[in-house]
Amino acid sequence: MINIRHFALAIAAVAVSFTAIEAGESKAYLHSYNLPASGLALEGYCPVAYHTVGKPVKGKRELAVQHDDVWYFFASAEAKKLFEQNPEKYMPAYGGWCAFGMAVEDKFPVDPKLFKVVDGRLMLFLKNTNVDALKLWNDGNQAELVKKADAHWKATRQ
Repeated sequence: MINIRHFALAIAAVAVSFTAIEAGESKAYLHSYNLPASGLALEGYCPVAYHTVGKPVKGKRELAVQHDDVWYFFASAEAKKLFEQNPEKYMPAYGGWCAFGMAVEDKFPVDPKLFKVVDGRLMLFLKNTNVDALKLWNDGNQAELVKKADAHWKATRQ
């Protein structure tokens, strides 16, 4: 169950995200994904590295792949090959939106360096001066948060 403190922090996160958008940060919401107008996912971090090396690693432009109109950069030719063989395995959950945001039925921007792999799925989280959504996630009931986030993502995709 999301407590009042979590809800208040979620509201603060929304206010901060609107401020970023108003400041001129151009976003594209292609297929409901959280992307900059360039269509580059994860700010250029390699989606495979989160799984294989357990940390965000910047990808290289020359190792780019477009999938569902979204661009991904890869840290190595092997990472690119793994993605091409099974893109769904490596794409971020919830279209790259904050997993905690999804659990509280909202879309928060993310810091691609703040992540957790849950049951083989890459979850990304918001982090700013007011909110550390990964901490909120870890303080909650992860199974229940995943269930709520999955339901909200499914509802937003219909």
